[in-house]
Amino acid sequence: MEKIDAVITWVDGSEPNYQRKLKEYLSNNDTIKRQYLQANEINLCVASIVKYAPFIRKIFIVTDKQSPNLDSVKHIVSKEKIKIVDHEEIFRDNIEFLPTFNIRSIDALLFRIKDLSEKFIYFNDDMFLIKKTNPEDWFVGDKAVLTGNWVKTYNKKPIKIISQKIKSFFNMRPSFNASQSKAANIAGFNSKYFKSYHCGRPQKKSIIKDFYNKFPQRLESQIKHRFRNPEQFMPYSLCWHLLIRENLYLESSTNKLIEIEKSKKLSPEQLSKLLQSIDAKKEVKFLNIQDLNLAQKETQKVFQNWFFKKLRK
Repeated sequence: MEKIDAVITWVDGSEPNYQRKLKEYLSNNDTIKRQYLQANEINLCVASIVKYAPFIRKIFIVTDKQSPNLDSVKHIVSKEKIKIVDHEEIFRDNIEFLPTFNIRSIDALLFRIKDLSEKFIYFNDDMFLIKKTNPEDWFVGDKAVLTGNWVKTYNKKPIKIISQKIKSFFNMRPSFNASQSKAANIAGFNSKYFKSYHCGRPQKKSIIKDFYNKFPQRLESQIKHRFRNPEQFMPYSLCWHLLIRENLYLESSTNKLIEIEKSKKLSPEQLSKLLQSIDAKKEVKFLNIQDLNLAQKETQKVFQNWFFKKLRK
C-alpha cells in the first residue's frame, strides 16, 4: 500500500518560554488567551488518527521547541508512530522569519518536513476522527478526496470585498474563507472556489513543492508574516485548487463532518446532548470542536470523557 502520513500543527500557548517569546512580538496580551491556549486536544486528535486511520504510516507534529504529553493515550499511541518536527526544520531556508506565530506561514512549509510521504493529510489539533476511515476516504488512486462545496469567490461578492477592507483597516482577524478564496484566485479560479471546512485535508507534496519552485517569491511573501495577515492565502486551499486544476481530485460532501462551533458557550449538559446526537449519526466520521480551550472546565471534561469512551471500544 502506498504511504500516507498525517501532519498536525500544534503549540501549547500556556508554556512559559513560548509566552515570553510571543509577548516580545505581541502588543495585546489578551490575544494569548483567545488564540494560543489549548485544552489538550492534541492527545485526542493523535489517538483518533491511530485508532480510526490505522493505515497512516507516521504522524508528524509540527511545533515550536515543544513536545506534547501523550501519556493519557500511550495505551493507544506508539512512540514510534510519532515524529516531532520543530519550526526550524521547515523554516531551514528562511530562518529569518522565525519565530512565527502564524499558522498560515507554517502551513505553507509543511512540504519541507523530512521523510514526509507524497500523500499526506493535514490536521489541526481540534479535528478528530470518530469512526473508522479507509485510504479511499482521503485518496483514490492519484486523486485527493476533497470535503467541501463550491461557492462564489470574494471578488464576485461586493459586500465581502468591503468587509475585508474594513477588517484590514481595523486590524481585525483575517477571514478564514477570504484566504481560501485568495488561494483559488492564485490557482486561476476567479469566479468560484471549493470551500473546505474543519476536517482533515488531503495534500500532495509534489504539487505544493512544484508551485513554490516556480514562484519562490509567492512563498516568501506568504511566510514573512509572524501573525496572520489579510495578504495571505490559505496554503492547503492553494494545494486543493492546484489539484482541481490538474483534475487530481474527487469531491466529497460535508455530510461526513460535524462542526461544533463556539463550544465555550455550551454548558456541560448541552454538549453532552449534542455528542449523543452525533453518536446516532452513522454517516459522520469527522468531528471538529472549536473554542474548547475557552469552555468551562466541566464542559471540557464532558468532551474528554465522551472521547476516551469511544477510544476504549
